[in-house]
Amino acid sequence: MEPEKDKWINDVLGSLDGLNRTEPSPFLFARIRNRLSDSSSPAYVPARLVWLAAASFAVLALLNWQLIAGIAGQNSATGTELNTVIIDMHLYPATTQLYDVWSGQNY
Repeated sequence: MEPEKDKWINDVLGSLDGLNRTEPSPFLFARIRNRLSDSSSPAYVPARLVWLAAASFAVLALLNWQLIAGIAGQNSATGTELNTVIIDMHLYPATTQLYDVWSGQNY
């Protein structure tokens, strides 16, 4: 490496030589133990809040299920409706409709 970079690295690392380790307050450990021993009985969540959360998750799951079921049912009806529209509007002759619209042929 370059001598300037080596000097800078040594200066940065050398700046930590004169530092002393910090000491915590002598009463810090006693205060921590006091807080741990003073802890009151455990806090409980009210039953009403638990039932409210469970009901909201159930409603969310039901709505997601209905949305997914609606999308799946919608896809099957779309092909039939599309065939009906194509035939009604005479976009191509009905006699050439040997296959479904989305069977891989490009019209």
